[in-house]
Amino acid sequence: MKSVTHPHLDGPRAVFDSAWLRLPRPGSRCPVSGLSRSGLCELVTPCARNDYRPPVEARVLKRKGAARGVVLINRAALLAYLEGLPTAAEALAGKEAAA
Repeated sequence: MKSVTHPHLDGPRAVFDSAWLRLPRPGSRCPVSGLSRSGLCELVTPCARNDYRPPVEARVLKRKGAARGVVLINRAALLAYLEGLPTAAEALAGKEAAA
């Protein structure tokens, strides 16, 4: 198993073994998917771009009375969503068929 440095922790950590992923800091990317923070936010929060039905499961962990919390993304749900997307060749073939 490859160990990588996680942006929220001081030392190396096997990010690929964890069941939940923390949103990356602004300006950085997810170590598992390579998606930006805003890209991940679009997948886990209800918004117009996903018809107010987020395709990836997430939870907010916060203390009682706290205004902010930590957004945790279900790693398996994220990877399943990405695996379900069409490949570049399939997407291109779909565009050509529509034209």
